[in-house]
Amino acid sequence: MEPELDDEQRATGWQRVGAACGIAAVLALVAATLIVPQPPKADASTGKILAYYIDHRHSLLFAQWLTGLGTALFLWFVGSLRGAWAQEPGSASELSAVAFGGGVVLAAGALAGTGLNLTLVYLARSVQNTTDLVRALYIGQALTLTLIFFAAAVFLAGGGLLIRRLGATWLGGFGVLLAVFDLLAAGAISDFKGVRSPTGPLPLAAFAGFLLWVFATCVIILTRLGRGEDEEIDEILEEEDAEAAPTLPTVPAESPSD
Repeated sequence: MEPELDDEQRATGWQRVGAACGIAAVLALVAATLIVPQPPKADASTGKILAYYIDHRHSLLFAQWLTGLGTALFLWFVGSLRGAWAQEPGSASELSAVAFGGGVVLAAGALAGTGLNLTLVYLARSVQNTTDLVRALYIGQALTLTLIFFAAAVFLAGGGLLIRRLGATWLGGFGVLLAVFDLLAAGAISDFKGVRSPTGPLPLAAFAGFLLWVFATCVIILTRLGRGEDEEIDEILEEEDAEAAPTLPTVPAESPSD
């Protein structure tokens, strides 16, 4: 088989690994969200916040580990997008760079918020008499996990326009729409309760939409790459068979004798 074909197969295989990591990241982040009860609102009393972190310490620790795992898997997915499209002509290279930058900043913000959450989990019993510190840590992690939707918007916009090149026009448009919505969700920082609160419905809806888009994109990548690779290999093998087939000499037809 041609060396170029072998390199393309290897690259496609790594793209599949990246898409599988994206699906695993979604599953890990969904599990991290579901294994813990709903957190207190931003305007909850300090006692309620402390009780949440003390009573659910073990599940919160596991949830934060799952969040870190999901973030690591997501970074691999983002890196695979960049690696696959970096050398492509046209706008693909630029769009992959935009998605990569947004994804890296998003992951960094998620880990920062996770670190603040872990601080509260570890120190909840020790800081019961320091109400200002408890509230500062809790509001800090909530605001951090809200502001990361600015980075999510960049990732979704770049990734949405990029995925259109695989023929998933609807998914690309959905990604751009989610990017606009994430910009609104990142503004949910003005109130302690309600829609414009960092613990309100806007950030939660943006998070769910983000996970849905990543999952759908990974499925599209797996299915479209597999189909495209099989068709390309079949075409190349047919060309090789045609070139290798012996050419039979043509025998001129005898002219009829008079």
